[in-house]
Amino acid sequence: MDQITHYFQLVKERPELFAPSQHIPLCLDEATLRAFSASTGKPVGVVYDNSPYYRVLADVCIKPDGQLYTYARVIYPHSDSNGVVVIPRRGERFGLLSIFRHPPRCESGGEFPRGYAEDLSPAENAAKELWEEIGARVNPKELVYLGEIQTDTGLSAGRVQVYLAQVQEAAVPEDNGEGIHGLHWLTQEELMARVADGTITDGLTLSAFLQYLSRTGDETNSTN
Repeated sequence: MDQITHYFQLVKERPELFAPSQHIPLCLDEATLRAFSASTGKPVGVVYDNSPYYRVLADVCIKPDGQLYTYARVIYPHSDSNGVVVIPRRGERFGLLSIFRHPPRCESGGEFPRGYAEDLSPAENAAKELWEEIGARVNPKELVYLGEIQTDTGLSAGRVQVYLAQVQEAAVPEDNGEGIHGLHWLTQEELMARVADGTITDGLTLSAFLQYLSRTGDETNSTN
């Protein structure tokens, strides 16, 4: 299956991803897409398939003057959730991972555990990620749902579910294969200081922590 055929198969399977808009209209005529790709040399359609995690699309969009242009985006297999991020709390401290990230090829300043969506409920996926990344066992029913994050609306259609987890003893499993090499427990004040001084820059971690801070009192101490 070529890239454009794959694209139109996706149009049928996931029509919500190709919703009409007067602001950024899509060209969904197959002949026009093939002609545009041939004349410009630009890839069009499903240009990279990293299933089951994500796909990269190169859409053809229409400017107000009728000119065509490509606009790339990342889509995920699930429309309601493409992953989870979990805030581990032990007593009054929050767990942050030390992790080397491949995309920027550098050490992250600290992140909450997270992972792609799987054939599990978001809460079950969150519990699985905690076990895999920090060796903590939790009951999915005891996780507190904090909200949803759209990670980068200029690039991605993804939605990430955010949870708070009360954990007991935890330690990073050896040979985790994900670049994780440490786990640090910080007070809220210490965590906020690392945000303020620019040590923590990971977008999911910052967004999840803000959601936690916005839900104070009994809400973050009860299940949902």
